Amino acid sequence: MRKSLPTFYSSSKHSLHMRGRRTEDRMPRREREEQTTPIAQSKPPPPPLPAAAAAAAEEEEMEPAIWGQLPDELLDRILALLPLRTLLALRPTCKRFNSLLVSPSFLSLLHSPSSSPAFLLLSHPQFSHRFLPLYDSFADGWRNLRLLPSAAASPSQLLSSSSGLLCFSLLPSRPSSLLIFNLLTKTSKFVSLPTHDPFSFATLVSLPSSTPHGYKIFLPSSSSTSVFVYDSASFSWTRFPGFDLILDRGNSHQEGVFFDGALYFTTNEPFSVVGFHLQSGKWEPMSSPSLPAELAFVRLVGDGRNRLYLVGGVGRDGISRSLRVWELVGKDGEGKVRAWEEVGRLPEMMCRKFVSVCYHNYSHVYCLWHEGLVCVCCTTWPEVLFYRVARGTWHWLPRCPMLPEKWSCGFRWFSFVPDLYALV
Repeated sequence: MRKSLPTFYSSSKHSLHMRGRRTEDRMPRREREEQTTPIAQSKPPPPPLPAAAAAAAEEEEMEPAIWGQLPDELLDRILALLPLRTLLALRPTCKRFNSLLVSPSFLSLLHSPSSSPAFLLLSHPQFSHRFLPLYDSFADGWRNLRLLPSAAASPSQLLSSSSGLLCFSLLPSRPSSLLIFNLLTKTSKFVSLPTHDPFSFATLVSLPSSTPHGYKIFLPSSSSTSVFVYDSASFSWTRFPGFDLILDRGNSHQEGVFFDGALYFTTNEPFSVVGFHLQSGKWEPMSSPSLPAELAFVRLVGDGRNRLYLVGGVGRDGISRSLRVWELVGKDGEGKVRAWEEVGRLPEMMCRKFVSVCYHNYSHVYCLWHEGLVCVCCTTWPEVLFYRVARGTWHWLPRCPMLPEKWSCGFRWFSFVPDLYALV
């Protein structure tokens, strides 16, 4: 029996070994490799994706129907962000992409230093101010711009616009306040007035920047003996002495033009340019040569950075025979004498229309800067005459189709460039 034990044991061990081999042969190769892999080298299975990430992965590709509904002007802005190599590769795909690089509007967008859209806003006393007509110069079209309930709750007047901010007066509901409104961020703030005296105009100054920035408000008093400056950084008004030649001229349509750290205004005849420094509150004549001769009226236009233009009607006895644009060239301290250099002159036929529009009453004429355009406007006429500085050409912007035919006065235009970093 003792001799048969090893035989029985070995035969049982052999049968168990063969049974295990047969079982192993029936297992998949992957499972056999996992069983033979040491524990120290085994890798845990990857964790499952979160529900939000899984949904985002499923919706990574946008449906072609959605892309097909994008307006052409929005699609052009998206394509303008692509490298030139990619744009060249897109040309063979369709006729529209092939014609993009020869389209003047797309090339101007492609080479523009700033891709931010810019619009012209139209204000009128008879508007309900629940919306404002807005002209998109890139798309060459009109649309309605809806305002916040706070800006539309009561009759209000748009006074000034600067770097994405709008300044409203709220009359008669809140005669002692101004409303500062950022259309892009949908934020607003009421600024209490420093005086109860009526005022003719207000100038909002907000310089564009890539970081959050504030603003200032220039507000003259009706007595012309003082002016007030509001600083959003300190939430307070500061009172400074006034300037009779500027504030007592009876023209409520001319705002100050910000240039070289100061607000500049023009005086009545004899015409001159006077600057007001927002920090010190001092009034100083501009250190420039005399203005061109035989001027019937003058207006200042600035781009808010380093360019200042003068728009004037040239004629005799207070009647304009031509309309011209001058640019201030040269800088103090650089060996160059400042001078007014003529850069544009309105063609005769267009000048006849302009003169017939304002009826030689130039107090209704005001000017503004809008993204490379010098705009000449009139409160009694719904069209805008603008001069394209880069090309030296003149054009008329036709009447807004949203305006009723009977409205004949009170038109006010403003340049609006959305700014995400303009804080109220």
